[in-house]
Amino acid sequence: MYVWIGLIGGSTLIGFLSAMLIKKSWSIYVAGAVPWFILLAALIYTEYFSGWEKGGLGNWLLAQFLGGTIAAAIGVVSCQLTRNLFRKDNIL
Repeated sequence: MYVWIGLIGGSTLIGFLSAMLIKKSWSIYVAGAVPWFILLAALIYTEYFSGWEKGGLGNWLLAQFLGGTIAAAIGVVSCQLTRNLFRKDNIL
């Protein structure tokens, strides 16, 4: 449960920061790619470099496929919503 909170919250934060800090049109790609690669790095570290005693092939590929896709989508949506919210012609 806490993993999903961290994944969704982190992806939202990355999407928000990429929209606020990168004022180019490619910030949406950064908002999608960074959470995906962070999750990939965390899964590879957990699978290969941590002292996990059970061994064997885990389901990290499935976790990356599902969780990475969800993280990237949330980052992109967060970036787009932040852009739309803080437009110059908007009230805010």
